[in-house]
Amino acid sequence: MNEYDIIIIGAGPAGLFCAINCAEDEKLKILLLEKNQTPGKKLLLSGTGSCNITHTGTVSEFRKHYGKGGGFTNPALNGFTPLEMIEFLYKNGIATTEKESGKIFPESMNAGDILSMLTRLCKKSGTAFQYRSAVSGIEYSSGEFTIHAGKHVFTAPVLVVATGGCSYPATGSTGDGYQFTKNLGHSIIQPEPALTPVYIKNFPFTSLSGVSVKNTHISLYRKNKKINSSKGDVLFTHKGLSGPGILDMSRYITGDDIIKISLTGETAEKMNSDFISVSRTAGIKSIKSYLKELQIPGRLAEEILAQEKIHDSRKISEINRNERTRLFRSIGEFSFIVEEKAGFTIAMATCGGVCRNEINKFTMESKIIPGLYFAGEVIDIDGDTGGYNIQWAFSSGKLAAENIKKSF
Repeated sequence: MNEYDIIIIGAGPAGLFCAINCAEDEKLKILLLEKNQTPGKKLLLSGTGSCNITHTGTVSEFRKHYGKGGGFTNPALNGFTPLEMIEFLYKNGIATTEKESGKIFPESMNAGDILSMLTRLCKKSGTAFQYRSAVSGIEYSSGEFTIHAGKHVFTAPVLVVATGGCSYPATGSTGDGYQFTKNLGHSIIQPEPALTPVYIKNFPFTSLSGVSVKNTHISLYRKNKKINSSKGDVLFTHKGLSGPGILDMSRYITGDDIIKISLTGETAEKMNSDFISVSRTAGIKSIKSYLKELQIPGRLAEEILAQEKIHDSRKISEINRNERTRLFRSIGEFSFIVEEKAGFTIAMATCGGVCRNEINKFTMESKIIPGLYFAGEVIDIDGDTGGYNIQWAFSSGKLAAENIKKSF
């Protein structure tokens, strides 16, 4: 039997940062359990290996990027803000750079630098690591947790579950934490893929894979009722839709939903009205040239014109009313019927997890079992693409640590 003060399950960013902050109290004996041979496998994949670690913006702006869970994130994000993240990295030898409209990366664009820094700080603090130790069972009795991991048995009065979600299962995120958390009495909101592409029924733009449309208006309908809308970039794939705008909305999408996209960000009515005005003064312009001026990618414009049986060399003054109505309906609200979302092997995050209502958002401690804490993606919190999920992992890990130290 191996006894510790704190046991943390999961050596991703949430678990590592929780350990670093717990270890500020040098008296505490801390163990990090990790099922893989090395820590942070999923962190190394973030930002395609570049590690989009956070985003610019205030905490009040951040909370808008976590769907319905935004309010829950406030105490953690206020306790360790995006600016404090950047300062922490700089203090520990990692300069950052801003790219792509507010995304923050390490200047080296290397996720390995972030992981190396975290593991170095953990080891320097005296935190013990136990690798290849998948947890097979947890028992709780008389204020003590007993954790079975491989051939080992560990005990501690404080347990932190930071096992992540189900996305990228090859990295070890296979939803293990949900089962043993459920066994401890917590409710699990059904995990679903998030930040994931969407497959479309009879997708009409297979030949346009790789084409993207900037800042489109996206609306989501279910049973003829509009349930969500947003703006963002959309990328066409071989099977359907991707890009930040679709990835961020994917938490709400299910099979048979209808996605309507304005390829210019304008309504069909507005484009129709503008077209009439232009045709009066520049009617000799070709319809292909006109669509190019609307910032519609050339290949996409050609495909839409072909589907509407309008030759791309025709003058805009020659486009009749019916053709014009059909064309701008397509451009202003092109409809796609969802077949399904891509699965966890492709999804970058998990929607669902340990029920937020059963966790004290001011401490990250369970409302059901004292001494049980949660951090990161294992909780029913998922952020938009752009660094929001890694920021949440760090902030929730630190909040848990700060309150754990108060209990000793």
